[in-house]
This record gives sequence, structure tokens and C-alpha cells, in this order.
Amino acid sequence: MSVESRDDEYIKFVPHKMSYHVVPGAEFQCKVGSYSCRKLSTIDEQDHDVANRKGMINQILATCAVLLLSAGCGMPIGFSAVLIPQLTNSTEIPIDVETGSWIASVHSLATPFGSLLSGPLADYLGRRKTLLVSVVPLFLGWSTLAMAKNIKIVIFARFLCGFATGILGGPGQVYIAETAEPNLRSLLIGAPYVAYSTGIMLIYSLGSMMYWRNVAWCANILPLAAVVSIYLIPETPAWLLRNGYESRALKALTFLRGSEISAQKEANDMKQRLAKERATTKTNENIFRLCCQRVAMKPLVIVIVFSLLQMFSGTFIVIFYAIDIISEFGADFDNKQAAIWTAAVRVVCCMIFCAILIFVRRRRIMIISGIGSGIFCLALSAFMYARVGQPKMDYDVLVAGVCLLGYIVFNTALMVMPGIMIGELFPARIRGRTAGGVFASMNVALFIFAKKFPALQAYLKMRGVFLVFGISSMLLTIFMCLFQPETKGRSLEHIEDYFNGDNWLWFRRDRGHKTVKLHPLQPLKANGTSAVDA
Repeated sequence: MSVESRDDEYIKFVPHKMSYHVVPGAEFQCKVGSYSCRKLSTIDEQDHDVANRKGMINQILATCAVLLLSAGCGMPIGFSAVLIPQLTNSTEIPIDVETGSWIASVHSLATPFGSLLSGPLADYLGRRKTLLVSVVPLFLGWSTLAMAKNIKIVIFARFLCGFATGILGGPGQVYIAETAEPNLRSLLIGAPYVAYSTGIMLIYSLGSMMYWRNVAWCANILPLAAVVSIYLIPETPAWLLRNGYESRALKALTFLRGSEISAQKEANDMKQRLAKERATTKTNENIFRLCCQRVAMKPLVIVIVFSLLQMFSGTFIVIFYAIDIISEFGADFDNKQAAIWTAAVRVVCCMIFCAILIFVRRRRIMIISGIGSGIFCLALSAFMYARVGQPKMDYDVLVAGVCLLGYIVFNTALMVMPGIMIGELFPARIRGRTAGGVFASMNVALFIFAKKFPALQAYLKMRGVFLVFGISSMLLTIFMCLFQPETKGRSLEHIEDYFNGDNWLWFRRDRGHKTVKLHPLQPLKANGTSAVDA
């Protein structure tokens, strides 16, 4: 059905009347022969602008509720940096190096279990209720940790916190992607990583001032505040429609868009797509068969390959071992302050990146980030090879610090992109289940890579490690340039339509496909296509 015919059908059951009034002081000269005219403004246009602003505010508020929980789940990630040093210097719960490594890594080991469970929960209970469920193990984990009397209870409590983080990851990204409009989604979908980084910085700051048990009790504040906030926001309209709650879906859309008319039209479009999807999908088709369809296989391949190359480019490893890496060059500093500053840099970079997402296209960001990360890694590796056998100098620390800082600045985009891609690329029918599975796979791979990194470092030395990071960053750039579609300004339905096509390579796409809805007064090109092309 064409856009014009669909709008005509819509007008039949949602009549609306356009009324005009003259805006005082808005007169201008419009010379057509001997005639002059006044500028006219419609009441409907003004109401539409008010509704848009209201809808944007409501979408931001809904996202902030999710961000409170994301920050609460970011705090356990950095807690090992607080807990291990304090237990090492304490006789209350004595630990050794091996025990300390389990305290640090058990969180990443538990996260995949939560991620695998999050998919079925998100599809069965809904995205919003799954977020509420994740608060339960998080609260129990922090409370158990605060009261722990032996190392086994400490490790078990850390496992619960990691399990909660795994449950949150996929549904959190999917909730934001399904509730935000395309243009606003550019800003909001990267915000959870700002929240994660803020939680890490907050736990570092609390750990520098307080005893670890008191820090654990304080960490319960954000999850409890998140429960109240998430309880007040609606379920995603996509999930509600897919499960037969049409009236609730319309109510949720009205809240998120600020206008019942806009919500009704969007709901009608979603129902048409859902009916078409169900007409071409077999009943009780399992997830594996669905993932083998090209609309699902293409984004799965892109996300998995990207995540592996991102991991080998050192995205998380450099963050974990930044202090140890700089220490190799003879630097002497306070580890607690260094950890806080590292987390602060990460927060600032994530915030800047989220702002950049509003104005810059995804592909351009990833290409620039991959090239920048690769250049800094290769430069640091070349410097290390050149300095082999030479005595350490003062400028060694300066060069290493500049290269690592440049790497973190450029690599932040690569760290954030997997979550954005999961929220945007996967088709609606499998989005909840595949998001959890992909997050689980990513965390398992990260756990293995983080555990094996010391052995890799001993074999290749740090100069060889950064050479691998640099080469992987360049390969990632090439892969994204070939396969990653541009999603900025596209609705989730348009992205799904792109993957339904025959092409795998981005440069072979249909260039006549529109990315965003036109403003009513925006002109068309001579060929009738939108001025904003995919």
C-alpha cells in the first residue's frame, strides 16, 4: 500500500480538521504581481509541536529510568578494584592471588547465565518486567556481600550481581530501541554505556572513602530508586502489540509520542507489519529456524564478527589493564586515584560519543574510531619495538600515556556500538531472545580472553599485544565499511526491510530507500525521492 492510499484509509476513521489563524506581527511581503499576503500558522501545527516536545520528554524520562538501573549494574563491575585491595590488607577475610582473581572474574562468568535467561524473560514477561526482575538478584547480591563472613559467600554474592547485570543488558537496550523515535534513538541508545561507566566511577569514588561493607550497602540505593522509576514507565508498544494488548499499546504510544493521533497512526502501521509477518511465518517456528532467515542471519553475522574483532582490538583489555600497562614504563602514582581518573575519562568519552550520535552517521563514526584506535595502537607498538633494550626514559611514560588516552578516546565508540547494533539491527520477532544470547556469547568470550590475556602478554610481550590490537582495529574498520548498514534516522521497520533484501554489501544497497519521514514542507528531489537518502 502506498503512503498516499494508507493516509487516505487512515483519514476515514480518524477525521481531523485543519484550522488557521493569523499570527500577529508575522506579516511579511509576498509580492506576486500587485498582491501582498500575511504569514499563516495552523493551530494543528502548533499542537503538533507541543505534542512532539511532550513525547520527547516522556521518552527521555523512560530512558532515564532504565539508566538508573544500568548505573546500579555498572557498580559491581568496578567493585573488585575496591574489594581486593581492602581484603588483601585485612585479616577479616584473608585472600591470596588466586582467590582475588576469582573475585574479579566471577562477575563476568555469571553474566552469560543472566543474559541467556533474559531473552525468554523479555519475550514472555515483557521488557519492563524483566528489568524489574533483574533488581532482585542485584539487591540480594549487594546485601549478601555486605554481610559476608567468608570468601565463599563473597564469591557467591559477586555471582548474583553478575547474574543481575546479565539479565539487564539485552532488555535494557531493546527497551530503549523500541520506545525511542528514530532521530531521538541516536542519543538515547548509547546512554546505558554512560550509565555503566558512571556506576564504575561512583563505586571507585565510594571505595576510596569508605569500608567495602559500607560501599556494598550504599550500592543498593540506585537499584531501589530504579524499581520506583521503572514501575512508572510503560511497556514497549512493540511487545504489547505482539502479545495482543492493543489498548495498552495505544496508551503507551500516546505517552511516548505525546499525541493520540500520532500514536494511532504508528500503531496501525505496526499492526499491518505484524499481520504481514505472521502471514509469512509458520506457527511455533523455533528460534534457530528464525535465525537462519536472511533478515536475522545478516545482522547476527555483523554483530558477532564485530564483537570478536572489537575484543581482539583490546577494547576491554586496555581498560582492565591500563594501570598495569603504564606501570611497565616506570610510572609511580596512587592506584585509587588512577582508577577514578580512568573511569572519569571513560564517562566523558561516552557522553561525547552519545552527543556525536545525534549529528554523525553510524558508519562514519565506526570507520573513524577503528582507524584512530588502530593508529594509536600501532604507534605505541612501534615505539615499544624501537625502545627494546634501551634504558627507560621520562618521556616513555608520556608517550605511553598519550597513546593510551588517544586509544580510549577513539575506542569508546567501538565499546558502545555492540549494544546499539543489538537494539537496532535485529528484527522484532527475535529481538528479545537473540539480544540475550548475543550478550551471553560476548561475555563468555570476554571472560576467556581476560583470563588468557596474561599468558598472551607473556608470549607476545606488550609490544606484540598492541600490534595485534592495531591490526584487529584496522580489520574491524574494513569489515564495517563493507557490511554495516547506516541506521541513523531509520525506523526499526526500515532497517528490517533492508536486511530482507538480497544484498549483503552496503555499497550494493537500494539507494532510493528513504531513511526518515519527510517534514510536510520539505521538498522532494527531481526524481521524487527524499532529500535524505540511505
